[in-house]
Amino acid sequence: MRAAVVGGGPAGLMTALLLARRGVAREVVVWERDREENAGFGVILPPEATELLRRAAPHLADEFAEHVVRWQTTTVEREGDSWTTSATPDLAAIARATLNRLLWQECASAGVILRERVAPRLSALATSYDLVVCADGAGSLADQAGFEVSLEQVGPRYAWLGLDDAVDGLTFLTRPVADGLFMAHAYPYSATASTFLLEGPRAIDPDDIRALFGVRVSTGTGDDTYQWRTFRERTVRPWALGNIVVVGDAAHTTHYSIGHGTYLAFADAEALVDAVAGADTAAGALRDYEALRRPVVEQAQGLGRASAEWFTRAVDELDRPLSRFAASLLTRGGRLVRAHEP
Repeated sequence: MRAAVVGGGPAGLMTALLLARRGVAREVVVWERDREENAGFGVILPPEATELLRRAAPHLADEFAEHVVRWQTTTVEREGDSWTTSATPDLAAIARATLNRLLWQECASAGVILRERVAPRLSALATSYDLVVCADGAGSLADQAGFEVSLEQVGPRYAWLGLDDAVDGLTFLTRPVADGLFMAHAYPYSATASTFLLEGPRAIDPDDIRALFGVRVSTGTGDDTYQWRTFRERTVRPWALGNIVVVGDAAHTTHYSIGHGTYLAFADAEALVDAVAGADTAAGALRDYEALRRPVVEQAQGLGRASAEWFTRAVDELDRPLSRFAASLLTRGGRLVRAHEP
């Protein structure tokens, strides 16, 4: 089998790595048009993602461990008071640039052909390769290939920022204003840096953020890095057309506040490769992959919508005592939420 992968993020690189390492494809090619290794700050790696990584490449999991920051506490701060708990699962984060760099290097060592340029048209790839994997995120090339795509806006407006300082564990900071509530989700991803994801009723600039929270935020690099967005939940039907299949954010997006993004990408990759390796036909493998993964993803999207709704109406929770406000935050969606990741 010859396989083409469009997109060099976690979903695409993990798919390529597993195809090569497990001998499922004799040739694997990845196209990535923009390897910006300094964008994105940090991402959460829940325990399931680490376990999957160890199954895929044990020595790579050991290397990841050298770059991961772990913590066991969650703190909620409001009007100068704080509430902290350690009754949460172990959490960890890594710089997105480091995550992609390590996966890229591992793919290279596994014999994956890595091309840093725009991929050919999907129609051309589908003719030249036995399997074409679209792992190029929301707004995928698959959107022009006949897949049915729907988008639903969920949650408040947000900006993905960083701090040149490591906060102490997962930290929520609240700042009521006349027209609503600004809330920051902060977590460390190295000894000297943190992700600072900010939600609010309107866009504010870095100077206003500093005035509200007393911190100087980093907006990344590039003129268009600092943006306020509304999260769009992406649903695709079906996940495969012919020999073209979608994985990760190209197939689905789940609200960042439940921290499933990287894990879902890894799990899609593993399920797809397992299905292809064990099936008699490619078409059957792709149907099996979707049948296995779609229910899991839909459940995660439901949790994400419930979590996003909580943050949308969080201002209504402010009258509660801090301990009850914190408990409501941590149990939004009906269970203990274990992490946050944009």
